[in-house]
Amino acid sequence: MHFKLRIIRLTRKLRARRSLGFGVVGMLLIACVVLNATLFWLFDRRVEPDLDYETALWYSIISITTIGYGDYSAQSLGARVSTIIFIVIIGLSVFSLFFGMVIDGVSEAASRNLKGQGRVMAKDHVLIVHYPSETRVRQLIDEIRSDPQHGAEEIVLISDQIDELPFREENVMFIRGSTHDIETYRRASTETARMAMVLSRDYGDPNSDAIVAAAVSVIDSIKPDIYIVAELLNDHHRDMLRSVRCDAVVSGLNMAGNLIVQEVHDPGISRVMEVITSNREGDTLYSTEVTPDGPPDVPYTDLVSGLLGQNVNVLAINRDGQILTTFANERSREGDRVVYVAKHRRHWPELAAATR
Repeated sequence: MHFKLRIIRLTRKLRARRSLGFGVVGMLLIACVVLNATLFWLFDRRVEPDLDYETALWYSIISITTIGYGDYSAQSLGARVSTIIFIVIIGLSVFSLFFGMVIDGVSEAASRNLKGQGRVMAKDHVLIVHYPSETRVRQLIDEIRSDPQHGAEEIVLISDQIDELPFREENVMFIRGSTHDIETYRRASTETARMAMVLSRDYGDPNSDAIVAAAVSVIDSIKPDIYIVAELLNDHHRDMLRSVRCDAVVSGLNMAGNLIVQEVHDPGISRVMEVITSNREGDTLYSTEVTPDGPPDVPYTDLVSGLLGQNVNVLAINRDGQILTTFANERSREGDRVVYVAKHRRHWPELAAATR
């Protein structure tokens, strides 16, 4: 009884100190296999002269895993005693302990990942920072998933507002931690991410924009070339977000208010905006940059008329923050972004080809 208690306590200690326990139990397991194989080979080759060491190893491994195909068995007394000691008495106990530790390790890792305590291994993924509500976050995920070009991308949610991700979605991972802590973003593999969406932390918190700006600053310090889109609550704070090198600022509440008023005066506009800004129905709003690999100095009036026959509608040109919605006497410049509505995304050379 005393010996059994000592074994149980030793097992608990090994499981508690997992790295040491894996090493010790792994070495014991290997020792049992090698010792039994060696003794099996030494004793049984007198009975079976063709017995080689590889076969002895095979016999030991199959026996200790309790599979036991029966293709080999101990013939001599020495080999049988060795099997009883190193396989039945010691080996099976050690194998059971090792297998249990593996199961514990896998279960703990899965639990840590669900609770956002692990580290993700991802590349070219999208970061979503903050968790204002499940509805808001799931809407963003659905939109990303509906984009044919980016729908399969991995998404990493970063927040300390929830203890565990409340929903299960393929390729969506969770990192729990302060959004102002560099280590949190390192666990989210920010250095290999493609873009980051920094949401307002709380739509009822007047300090939310400052919290967003701080998160943007930390992300930019880790990867300066990552594309960052930040959500703004108060339009008076726009310059604050620009000062931390945020690539784009979206004032969702302002846009919603504008659409409500516009819909009152011009019914139907809000529905149009809902469709063209969604990846889930109808044609979608896209943009592409005017690049050197396309024809230079293209008249935008020729571009607009040429694309109409291809079911592409040019809405505006974004030129260094200035929005052009009329195109008379305007010609393409490198760096312009052409905003258009179409069934699928097109790049500048393909759009410019409509003028030929």
